[in-house]
Amino acid sequence: MSNPHVHAEQTELALGWTGRSTSGGSSPTYGSAESLERIVADLLPATIPTDLMTRRGAEARQAWSAMAATALYEALTVWVMAAWPEQSVERVDVMVRTGIAAGHHVRDEEWTVNRLMDVMRKAGWRREHRDVHRHLGRTVRLVSYDVAAFELADEVHQPPSRSFSLGHALVGHLRLALGEHSYMVTPSAASVLDRYCDIAVDHLNSVQAKTVTAERPDGMVGLDLFAAARPTKRANKSNRITDVFGDLAHPTRVALSRLLLGTDRHPEAALLWRHVAGRSPLLVPVDIVADWRADLPALSPSIVTFTERRLRRMRDRSRRGDDLRRVFELAATSDLEISERVIAI
Repeated sequence: MSNPHVHAEQTELALGWTGRSTSGGSSPTYGSAESLERIVADLLPATIPTDLMTRRGAEARQAWSAMAATALYEALTVWVMAAWPEQSVERVDVMVRTGIAAGHHVRDEEWTVNRLMDVMRKAGWRREHRDVHRHLGRTVRLVSYDVAAFELADEVHQPPSRSFSLGHALVGHLRLALGEHSYMVTPSAASVLDRYCDIAVDHLNSVQAKTVTAERPDGMVGLDLFAAARPTKRANKSNRITDVFGDLAHPTRVALSRLLLGTDRHPEAALLWRHVAGRSPLLVPVDIVADWRADLPALSPSIVTFTERRLRRMRDRSRRGDDLRRVFELAATSDLEISERVIAI
């Protein structure tokens, strides 16, 4: 247990360095470079690791919790609030932590104290929040018609425009690969694939951005990127695409992620990857087609309502390639009726 008298003495000295001298004597100016240099020289422990700011996990949290109770943290907090009185309170902690983690550069004479001040000041900048809209994995800029410098043409005089949808292309790819079993792609299944394809692309882009390192400046790419986003134990929980598909039933989320991102057993079974790689849908290996057939029933709402045992039997029969045309025709009809009822309400 630390000596409370020693801590009180250190705190009194720290407050004196930041201009709150309890003895009435002269002290350095509030928020000055001189006072910061003295705080770093006399209060920064030699045991602080140089990579403290980049550490993560329970050990790092414990280190910061212990640091918050020291005279160094208290002195730097007062110093930051004196140096930048207009700074918001919630950013002061970030600036103090930055000063603690980077203080060793000044102590070791690698940085000047003015450079440390600049680094702490930049840590206090709050980035302006801007809504970023993405389509097919690319950032798009929205333009308001209110500020458009042109007259909008009458819609009836516009020629019909052709739009390209990646999801629509994947549905066509899947139908060709299934061959005689293309009836399994019910209208509901096609709609789910089309609607969530763009969401999957955006998610892959975000996972890629999070995996950028000095050794890997572009982040994960190819099938490694797909593996990092699949809902498996090997994937980071925060990267799992099933969280993005949270508005779907659990069997549908899992089946959709397998269809779009592949599986660990067959990573090349990813519809997205095969389409981007230019793989012909007519040359899909038999095992991959079997995997696709097994997951397709879960994309039809009426089939998902089956009992777990019946749904498992449906998956097994689909994987074998049994003729289930009648079942899927009824499922397609039931799904359409459900949609019509929802619209009527």
